[in-house]
Parts: sequence; structure tokens; C-alpha cells
Amino acid sequence: MRQFLTRRIISVFMTLFIIISLTFFLMYAIPGDPFTSENRIPEQVVENLKEHYGLSDPMYIQYFKYLKGAILFDFGPSIKWDNQTVNELITSGFPVSALIGLQAIIIATFFGIALGILAAIRHNSAIDYFSMIIAILGLSVPSFIFATVLINFFAIKMQWFPVATWGTWKHSVLPSVALAVTPMAYIARLTRSSILEVLSMDYIQTAMAKGVTGTRFVFRHVLRNAMIPVVTILGPITATILTGSFVIEQIFGVPGLGKYFVEGITDRDYPLILGTTVFYSAILIFFVILVDIAYVLIDPRIKLLRGRG
Repeated sequence: MRQFLTRRIISVFMTLFIIISLTFFLMYAIPGDPFTSENRIPEQVVENLKEHYGLSDPMYIQYFKYLKGAILFDFGPSIKWDNQTVNELITSGFPVSALIGLQAIIIATFFGIALGILAAIRHNSAIDYFSMIIAILGLSVPSFIFATVLINFFAIKMQWFPVATWGTWKHSVLPSVALAVTPMAYIARLTRSSILEVLSMDYIQTAMAKGVTGTRFVFRHVLRNAMIPVVTILGPITATILTGSFVIEQIFGVPGLGKYFVEGITDRDYPLILGTTVFYSAILIFFVILVDIAYVLIDPRIKLLRGRG
């Protein structure tokens, strides 16, 4: 395990370095600058602003400054958000995105696995067909369509939940549900197919032929072996959900990290774009490593095979 973690940590730093470099050079390859649209600003003022934010330095100097800031997790001041640093914007926006994301993960994982189990155990039954119809709808219909339906029904007609504001737990319910629909559908389909595959294996068929059935049998022998493919996708899904959906946050007026990222791209706020990109990438890589560790906890055979290698 120690050797595995060492290799993964080295790969993490290499991956982050590549992401940081690509993001930097791609951003600066786009014509223009953050002050291009400010036509009324005198040229001397624009030059002073570029000097203040270090945009007048040669590219290699800006690159090394950015690398240093990324290593120290200090991305400097935001260009468009006055008197605020990128770190402050990330600190204020991420907890909101994380709250919605955690709720969405719980909803997607619980109901996705539950639907998948029901569909697999009741294969070719009405429950199976109903569960897969829900899953297909979840995968086919974009999340912003679900968000619109939720707002129209639960916020406008029923008036159960508020929208376009933020303050209480009620404000987080509809965004979390809208964010959870697509991953829930994907988890349900994958859980169903994995359980059906395990149920078709010889040792399961032999056990069932001997009369070994029941809830304990399903959870101990069938579900545990079927969870490995599900765990594989939980890492990237969790990272994506936790960092927040840009579209969902915009629709519901949620002051999360996605809002700053979208506005940073629109305003060509280089420090904000680069900072949030590195932050998103670090979270994604972190959860990918957690998935690798979870493999060993779910299936000890993976640990044995690695130990022999």
C-alpha cells in the first residue's frame, strides 16, 4: 500500500503540473486580454492595470510566477472582483457547492443503488421496467430541463421551496435534486447490470440451487462483488458534483464556485480561471485516488494481486 500511495502521489504532482501548464498556455493563446472590452479606459490606465496584475511581464516570467502561486496555493488577486483574491472567492464559493454536492451524492447513491438492486432482483418484471424507464429519462433529459421542471412545479405552483436566493436549507433542496438526477440514473443502470452479471456466475448459481437466498445472501455475496464497477464511477461523479454544476448553480442563483468560474471565463479573469481549474483538478485527482483505495477495501483479491506483483 505504501508503494502504491507513493506512485500515486508522484503521478498526482505530474498530472497537476501538466494541467497547470496547459491551462496557462491555452488561456494566453486566446487573443485579447481582460481589459479589451473596456474601451472607455485610457490606454495609459490599461497599461497601468496590466503592470499591476503582472500581465505586462514576459510570458515565461508570468508562467513561473503562476507555478509558484499554484505550489503555495496563492493565486493572487482577482482582476474583475475588486479587493478580493482568488483564494477568498474559492473559500466563499466552495462550501456552498460542497453542501449541494454532498446532498446530491447522497440522493444519487442511495436511490441509484436501490433502483439498481430492485431492477436486478426483479429482472424482467414491472419493477425492472419502471426502474429502467426512470434511469433512461435521467440519462436522456438534460439536468437543466429537470431544474426548470422542479422550479415550475415545486417552487412556483406548490411554493414549497424558494429559488433564486440563498440562506436556509430549503434553498439547497431543488438544486441538489436536479444535480443528482443524471448520476442517480447512471448508478442505477450500472448497479443493475453488475448485479445481473454476478448473479449469472457459477458460484452464485450453485449457491442458489442449494437454496441459499435472502437479503443477507444478496448483500454479502452478490452486492459486494457487484459494487466494484459502481465504485469506479463514484470517484469522478463525486468530484464533479462536489465542485458544483455550473448550469444548475446559474439557474437556481446559487452563489457557488461554479458561478465564479463561469464569470471568470466571461470576464477573462486569468487568475480566477487558473485558480479554479487547479482547484477542480486537485479534487478530481483526490477522489480518483480514493477510488483506488476503495478497491482494496471492497475486494481483498486486488490487494493480493498487487502484493504478488
